[in-house]
Amino acid sequence: MLDFNEELEKFQPCADLEDAEENFDGDELEQIKQNKTELYKANQMIKKYNQALNYAKQGNDDLAMLQLKNVVAAIPNFTDAYLLMALLSMKAEDYGTAKDALDQIFAIDPENESAKEYMKEFKAEPEEEVKAEERKEKKEKKERKERKEKKEKKEAVQDAPKSKLSNPFGGGISQESGKTKSPMFYMVAGIIIGIVVAAVLIYPTVRASFKSQASSQSEDYQEQLLTKETQLKEAQEAQKKAEDELEEYTKNGEKGGIYDTLLTAMQDYTDNKYDEAAIALLSIDGNKLTTDNMKKIYTNLTKKVYPRAYSSLYSKGLSAYKSKDYKTAITYLTNATKADNTQVNAYYYLARAYEDSKDTDNAVKVYNQIIKNFPSTRSASTAKQKVSQLQ
Repeated sequence: MLDFNEELEKFQPCADLEDAEENFDGDELEQIKQNKTELYKANQMIKKYNQALNYAKQGNDDLAMLQLKNVVAAIPNFTDAYLLMALLSMKAEDYGTAKDALDQIFAIDPENESAKEYMKEFKAEPEEEVKAEERKEKKEKKERKERKEKKEKKEAVQDAPKSKLSNPFGGGISQESGKTKSPMFYMVAGIIIGIVVAAVLIYPTVRASFKSQASSQSEDYQEQLLTKETQLKEAQEAQKKAEDELEEYTKNGEKGGIYDTLLTAMQDYTDNKYDEAAIALLSIDGNKLTTDNMKKIYTNLTKKVYPRAYSSLYSKGLSAYKSKDYKTAITYLTNATKADNTQVNAYYYLARAYEDSKDTDNAVKVYNQIIKNFPSTRSASTAKQKVSQLQ
């Protein structure tokens, strides 16, 4: 028996097209990379897959399935998406959809191990269905038998010989013709009297019973309605939380989301634009990365980018300072100190840029950083003199 929560934890979001490359063959992947429109479309579908995975882990399986159907419609070879569809379908006991998803995976990758494991779970279900059918058939057979017995008893009562009814008041009742009334008359009269008596005695009880039953049903319906409203409210709150968390990563497809910024940094690094990649990474708050996969990508990329970006950022900042473009110099030199906080020169010219732009407070602050972090350097001696002059 599959542990659905344990299986779901095995799924990890794809950071970009490279992470999802096992879902494409070589030629298809190259064609997508060469076509900017297709590349954008593929990356948007990967975002939708990540959103579906997030919904699934929040318990919003219906929303997850809607997203996954859009993904596989756009990327027919996305095996991870089909695999997640199969898992969620089996969880919902929708084995028809689960089997369709697994068949798609086997058509793409006949040796997919996860799909084979899921298929074992799927194959166990027909036996349970047969047992359920057998139980249902036995129940229907028993009900047919009971109905037949009731029918036979009713027919036996109707076919029984009718006995003559005597006058309950004694003595014969004479008609004008001098003959007594037939037994049929008394039988009909007795039935009518019985119905009247039953109506008088039973009606109040039956009425009270129906009234009580109606009241009970009304309470049940109100309780069910309240339960459904509570469940709907909880589902809406969970969806809102998932959407808010996802928006932090994607900004609904607009620029500025963590995911979009990280994707930009990766592309700049691939294009050898190390300073631009560093600037993108520096705009990301690493503490907001909640998944291990995203943290790993961010950490690995900063280790590769920052050492290469420092020289370019420092050179551009120094050039801007010498040209007296202090605003630009401050931007580049600040990023240079963040990329490599062991280089005193970047701090020194950053302090000079603040000083020359008449921003005394920030200039003193950076000079004090030099004194604290580089105490034995010539720049620290100069920084002490500058602090004395500016304060």
